Amino acid sequence: MKIAFVDVTVTVSFGGIQTAVWELARTLHDLGHEVSVFGGEGEIRPDLGGRNIPVRTFPFTPREKALDLGSRFRRFWERWTFARHVRPEIIAGDFDWVIITKPFDFFWPYRMPAGSRTRFAFRSGGTDFILGDRKLAKGISAWFANSHFNAWQIKSRYGRYPTVIYNGVDLESFGPHRRDEALRERIGLAAGEVACMFAGRLVGWKGVSVTLQALAILVREGLPVRFVLIGDGPEREPLLCQANALGLEGRLLMQGAKGHGELPVWWASADIGVFSSIGDEGFSNSIAEAMASGLPVVATAFSGNPETVGNEGSCGLLVQPGDPEALAEALRPLILDRVLREKLGKAARQRIATQFTWEKVAQRLLSGLKP
Repeated sequence: MKIAFVDVTVTVSFGGIQTAVWELARTLHDLGHEVSVFGGEGEIRPDLGGRNIPVRTFPFTPREKALDLGSRFRRFWERWTFARHVRPEIIAGDFDWVIITKPFDFFWPYRMPAGSRTRFAFRSGGTDFILGDRKLAKGISAWFANSHFNAWQIKSRYGRYPTVIYNGVDLESFGPHRRDEALRERIGLAAGEVACMFAGRLVGWKGVSVTLQALAILVREGLPVRFVLIGDGPEREPLLCQANALGLEGRLLMQGAKGHGELPVWWASADIGVFSSIGDEGFSNSIAEAMASGLPVVATAFSGNPETVGNEGSCGLLVQPGDPEALAEALRPLILDRVLREKLGKAARQRIATQFTWEKVAQRLLSGLKP
């Protein structure tokens, strides 16, 4: 089939959705399909390994420059201005399927000429619902969600229960084999210290402030723990201030944002993944990547997290959202017991290897995209 991914952000920012687009483009190409990617003018180009996957970029008005009628309107406007430029290419491409990732793009089927054979698929990862999206949703021909949690959100909004397709992980890139003791030494980790790590955008709903509170409890107990924080965003400075107020000077190792290709060595060089989100998250790529790297994880029992981690306690632990004491309680035995970390980390890697690969994702996607 001839398939296009259309997302203004895919060439201008990093994130779970962007990672999924690139990984699916590679995998669908390897399965024999003709794949193109259309994004906004930006510098991000992951290594496609020499594959013949055309990547086209087009102008758009960044959301920051749109009229301030709310963040969702601004994101819609960003995509609408992008669509004005890319529309002729989509029409000329005569694709079997165009895959979109946000309700902001539900207008696409109505911008195609009469008689166009191109159909549109929506692969959801959240709840970016907007005014009028229920009516526009009638133009979507195939529906996918990245967790059962997200699927029920979509069903509640649009009356359609989507096919559930979890995201995948590149097991060659993410794994214990990437561990780098020199990196640990370079950022100041001493022998015997346990590195808890989070990687993601620093926004309030990710709950990193809860992690800092939990770590402060453990530090006061004298546990040899440090927190490696990968990412950037509006919460960066508030988190630094909070860490100082909690007496975590030297215990918080803030490393800034990293490209997705840099993350494997960071995850493999940590000891525990910590994910204390307090907001909706369909599927956390970061949790899956930490598990694939052979780390036990502690995550909130919320959104799609239990579907990734499992609720048996064999790969990681789930805690109540917004509860630093419960988070500290879950982290304590993992910090103190290296054998337990290794046992859960090995099981975590196996869970991802058997259930969350990009080939499985692509095959499930293709089963819902009829020729």
